[in-house]
Amino acid sequence: MKKLAVVFLLTALLSGVDFQGYLKFFAHPKLVSPYNFDRYGTRFQLTMREKRQNIEFFASFDFDLDQRNSEGSADRSSVLKVYPVEAYVTFHFSTVDLRLGKQFVFWGRTDWINPTDNITPWDYTNITAEIEDYRLAVNAVKADWYFGLSSIEFVFVPYFTPNKTGMEIPGAEQVLPEQKPENWQEGIRFSSSIAGFNFSTSYWRGFDLYPTVYPSLVGLYVEYKRQQVFGADFDYAIGRFVFKGEGAYYLTEDSDGTNPFVRNPYIKYVLGADWNAAENLTLNFQFIQSRILKWHEDLMSPEERKTNNSASLRLSYSKEGFYNIQLIGVYNFEDGDYFLLPIFTYEISDGVNLYIGATIFGGPGNSVFGRNKDFSKAFVEVKYSF
Repeated sequence: MKKLAVVFLLTALLSGVDFQGYLKFFAHPKLVSPYNFDRYGTRFQLTMREKRQNIEFFASFDFDLDQRNSEGSADRSSVLKVYPVEAYVTFHFSTVDLRLGKQFVFWGRTDWINPTDNITPWDYTNITAEIEDYRLAVNAVKADWYFGLSSIEFVFVPYFTPNKTGMEIPGAEQVLPEQKPENWQEGIRFSSSIAGFNFSTSYWRGFDLYPTVYPSLVGLYVEYKRQQVFGADFDYAIGRFVFKGEGAYYLTEDSDGTNPFVRNPYIKYVLGADWNAAENLTLNFQFIQSRILKWHEDLMSPEERKTNNSASLRLSYSKEGFYNIQLIGVYNFEDGDYFLLPIFTYEISDGVNLYIGATIFGGPGNSVFGRNKDFSKAFVEVKYSF
């Protein structure tokens, strides 16, 4: 991979490709005992773009000097990791865009919680200020067909990539879907707008990004099950408010709800609004509910609930050219667990930004966020963009 990055860079420089990038210094101390560093180091990212008539090339590579990369290895050279963040080619036709390669694919309109966003995995061990740090691009084919105020998007992902949770079960064997045609993933989304009402409907056939754990004769298996997701979303602006909604029906492998080791079909939806209180102040509040269908009391785990309710909040205040303060929070009512992400961004000078924040998980040990307490950390980053 390092040789590939060098070849790509030399080719870009010699062919006159436009390039940008950044240099970032980062330190992420943990917020739980013994308060050691989760990671620290330096990242250099180089982004290259070139457009020739109807063809556009794009690639971004990270060169990470990260202490985390050498953990458990006697080879100190492993501290340097080189990898592509995205690398794709886009073909532009009169009404169709076709994109091939490693790319981010995001579906949904609501904030932070998106029931229809089941294509691009999360890296929950590395939630910080920038989305590319905690989302994982996938190798995909994406085609967008535009007609009037509407569009149809088709996405094909040949190989499955799960969420990165950092949660390991001792002695459990992880089983990923085999790389074969019957395990290919695909989906389609129709988007449109009518009198300022923006909406979309979608369908995705793939695998659950979260694992299912079940016992076998030789121990525990961690497996990723098939699912189909039927979704829809909308947003509509009235004055200083933007009302949003998003929901999905998840059809799992246990369509009858009789297999205790496979998740039952369920629905999940989000309703909320952005309030633009002032020119530089935005407040978003959302209500989230998930409901298990085909509920059979005697076949369900004691920890499962038929209905789960939660809420999210995002507060953003900025003074252009100086600083931005943002707070993201999610709270689950049933278990009392929560997630907080405060971020302070300060513009030191043109192209130089300081990021200070924290990723905070809390709640009972058997709750969704409570299980992640050990991942709570602060982060300090200085980034120079060019």
